[in-house]
Amino acid sequence: MSQSALSRELALRIGLAARALPDTPPKLFISVLRACTGTALNDKSLTELGKAQFQQALNNFGIVADAESIRESLRILQNAEAQMPKADTSQAIESASSIRVAIGSDDPQLISGHFGSCRQFLVYQIAADDARLIDVRSIDSDAQRQHDDKNVYRAELIADCQVLYIASIGGPAAAKIIKYGIHPVKADQGEAITQIIKQLQIVLAHAPPPWLAKSMGIQPMQRVCFEQES
Repeated sequence: MSQSALSRELALRIGLAARALPDTPPKLFISVLRACTGTALNDKSLTELGKAQFQQALNNFGIVADAESIRESLRILQNAEAQMPKADTSQAIESASSIRVAIGSDDPQLISGHFGSCRQFLVYQIAADDARLIDVRSIDSDAQRQHDDKNVYRAELIADCQVLYIASIGGPAAAKIIKYGIHPVKADQGEAITQIIKQLQIVLAHAPPPWLAKSMGIQPMQRVCFEQES
């Protein structure tokens, strides 16, 4: 496949993805992609391109880049924003017992990434009988760089949420999240987001644990204490 056979939109993405890597001209970058995908250089083959395979191909062509640059390049290639589900802001969930949950992930379907490096937070409003994606909050790299503390910047981005699900988060970052009234919950890398939501709905439908009840602003079930007969 010649470079001219690429669609205009795909050629633009490839050029931007090459620019995300140091000293990588587009022509060399296309050679890397062809080594990964064969002749099928299209949206489907790029979507299926794994990070490990991509990094190995870069190494084979002598392209040295840090993990963040490689991830950014792959994100642009795979048009991650376009694959994100659309937020539904048309109607709010009426249930008073609903909870707002942030899920840090670079994938629209699976948990992935570290709190300090994920590209966006999916914000869901969840009740026992309903769940709705209400916002997708992307990290503004320039705003993050200008902030004194990138973890505080990220915490402020989801400050209206009560719970954060994330694959990995360090102790200092977790402490800052908690200061904002957000309860961090570690999820397994690759776990389905739909499964997390279902599990949380089951908890909401029954007696939530004290930490969740506190986040929801309701009183947890109290233990019954019996006075000893005199």
